[in-house]
Amino acid sequence: FSVAYGRNSSWIFFCEEDTRIQVVKLLETLGRFDGSKECFLGKALYDEESTIIHHYAFAENPTAFKFPDFAAGWALSIPLVNKLAKKLKSEPLKSDFTIDLKHEIALYIWQKGEGPHLTPVPEFCTDDVSSNKADHCATTFSNFLPLCGEPVKKEDVFIAVKTCQKFHGDRIPVVKRTWEREAALIEYYSDYADISIPTIDLGVPNTDRGHCGKTFAILERFLNHSSPRTPWLVIVDDDTLISIFRLRKLLSCYDPNEAVFLGERYGYGLGTGGYSYITGGGGMVFSRIAVQKLLASKCRCYSMDAPDDMVLGMCFSGLGIPITHSPLFHQVREL
Repeated sequence: FSVAYGRNSSWIFFCEEDTRIQVVKLLETLGRFDGSKECFLGKALYDEESTIIHHYAFAENPTAFKFPDFAAGWALSIPLVNKLAKKLKSEPLKSDFTIDLKHEIALYIWQKGEGPHLTPVPEFCTDDVSSNKADHCATTFSNFLPLCGEPVKKEDVFIAVKTCQKFHGDRIPVVKRTWEREAALIEYYSDYADISIPTIDLGVPNTDRGHCGKTFAILERFLNHSSPRTPWLVIVDDDTLISIFRLRKLLSCYDPNEAVFLGERYGYGLGTGGYSYITGGGGMVFSRIAVQKLLASKCRCYSMDAPDDMVLGMCFSGLGIPITHSPLFHQVREL
């Protein structure tokens, strides 16, 4: 953007695909700010308490740091774009976890106090366009669940729940009282066969960290023991809450004849040639074709307790199968 627009533009405005823009109002709003200075504009969000997905930043006072709601749109003045582009050339991005871009980009712009804070702009909104509040808005947002056809059939979705014996008594009853009734095909995989649930012992001992061995055993079982007519596999933890009805609607947007790996995307080492992966706690969705291609490859766990979601990300990256992000999946509960 610095190269293409750095001489002849005043602002770069970013938004999401479902953001709706009143262009005249947006131009009026941006006109209130001095585009010759380093400006960072957006609808301000903040953490009420420190959170792991923001690496526990500002733990003493998390409300002090503001970051933009991408759905409302956010803007950078060209002098700030040029400065950031110059900095990127001289200082490569750190190679670590990329979890929540909107927070991480605000931290990068802030530069430990040397750069600008986010300036809140009330005209950048996430109200629905039909809302009474939308009259003053330059942007609006409809956060609807996409519907691309009839929801897929219940019988087209196989649910695999990862659990272990120590959680049979407290977590599994919650699943059975809530979302299990929406599932046509569901199995519980554990380190102990409990006929009262029932659970299936895959012969993989439970590990305190990472469940790579268990997850790959689930993938093998899905391919070899479920109906070949079942196109979708969903792997969740025993403390994941899920609306299967909404998931069936969402899956109408994807082609099960393609290799699909869907969920909440995180990144590892993306600035230095790393990879994206679907974080396991929010649920991982696989098309049968994706599972077939994965298991036909030589890619496997480097240890039984390796982080399964990251190993899967490495494997699919190596196979050239893209990670598909959806904002409708959540590793931690939405606040």
